[in-house]
Amino acid sequence: MTNQRIYKYIYPLIEDPKRIKMPRGSSILGVEEQFGNIVVYALIDKDEQTIIDYPIAVLGTGRRVPSDINDYAFLGTVKLFGGELMFHVFCKKTDKHPS
Repeated sequence: MTNQRIYKYIYPLIEDPKRIKMPRGSSILGVEEQFGNIVVYALIDKDEQTIIDYPIAVLGTGRRVPSDINDYAFLGTVKLFGGELMFHVFCKKTDKHPS
């Protein structure tokens, strides 16, 4: 039996490369704005001891798209500062995030 919970992870806008550390097997549910931050919500198993990096790509509208963007699944668009900034959020495809 798993000890599943929904957790939120604040996306670090100033770090590079962009990764979120979560328990192995986590399933990303979506992305939203909260208090001026990009927040990724995930279904996790609280008992899972192995923590792995989940690569995340956040792209501003009109910005160059990385050459490996097809390896990522689209999670959603987040607007910050009342819509002044629009970010499109992607996660590296895994068995939990097929195309």
